[in-house]
Amino acid sequence: MKSRRATIGLYRLLAETNGGVLSGGEASRVLSLSRQGIWKTIKDLEEEGFGIATIPKKGYVLKSCPSYDLAPSLAGSFISPSCPWGEEIYVYDSLSSTQETAKKIGRQSGTDGLVVIAEEQTAGRGRRDRTWVSPKRSGLFFSVYFKPKLPPGRLQLVNLAAGLSVKEAVRALCGLDLSLKWPNDLLADERKVCGILSEASSDSERIKDCCTGMGINVSLADTGKAVETGLENAASLSDFVVQVHRGRLAAVIIENLYRRVAELGTDGGISLLAEYRGSCSTIGRNVLVITEDETFSGKAEEIGDNGELVVRGGGRTRSFCAADVVHATPEKDKI
Repeated sequence: MKSRRATIGLYRLLAETNGGVLSGGEASRVLSLSRQGIWKTIKDLEEEGFGIATIPKKGYVLKSCPSYDLAPSLAGSFISPSCPWGEEIYVYDSLSSTQETAKKIGRQSGTDGLVVIAEEQTAGRGRRDRTWVSPKRSGLFFSVYFKPKLPPGRLQLVNLAAGLSVKEAVRALCGLDLSLKWPNDLLADERKVCGILSEASSDSERIKDCCTGMGINVSLADTGKAVETGLENAASLSDFVVQVHRGRLAAVIIENLYRRVAELGTDGGISLLAEYRGSCSTIGRNVLVITEDETFSGKAEEIGDNGELVVRGGGRTRSFCAADVVHATPEKDKI
């Protein structure tokens, strides 16, 4: 399934009638589509699961919305009309990777803010090419393709922006305050709820395009399956909240990310870094930093201007742009 500007716009017009009739002429005028174009868009909405009645010589009436919470035009309608991202949302039952599909479609179309969602990823990836396990219908797995106005050395700021965007959305919709571990892992009770990966294509002067993928565990109720798939140490939103509408959650995250990426292009990261430094649970903790070449222990002191983690240990200070971080237990933090 796929949304587009017309399907989202027509659904909004239908919803605004509050059960009344939307004339084909009014829809054509507002959306700048022919009557044939409106009819085709109605059929596209019906394929997504919208119930729409056609009243001869009068117009259309919205009878029901899809029960499927990731119906793309429904999810897109939750994004503010002032946000240009999320007009094209592709939803798949299964993909090898939302990252690869989003990059492929985005580079072919050039669409800024294109979104790809999958119920399942068979070859999902995390940082350092680790496998990201995405059991079917257990989470919200999606990627956003966009073109940030940033030099190559500042890609890490996109990761920070994504982590903050998920944290803010979960708090707003679910009332759950997740812990944000550097650079962008979201935790509940020290167990991972969300992982984020940003990849970019760049030249020496600028980032040409970026794709940020997010995997959020929504429901891992089957403990046996969780162990089987390597998720026994993970947490899911359903462990803490009763119900999660994934389409609404995706919409709020997308809108949050757009706002923060736009700010990066105007203030160079000043506002983002200030917000992140106030939200990151890693700062002030004793940590173990693991890279491909070494393991370094110390106290996380600050976040640098390019999003790097600054750690002091053994009488020296080190900065890390990419690494795995392990938080010390609360007891060891007191030592």
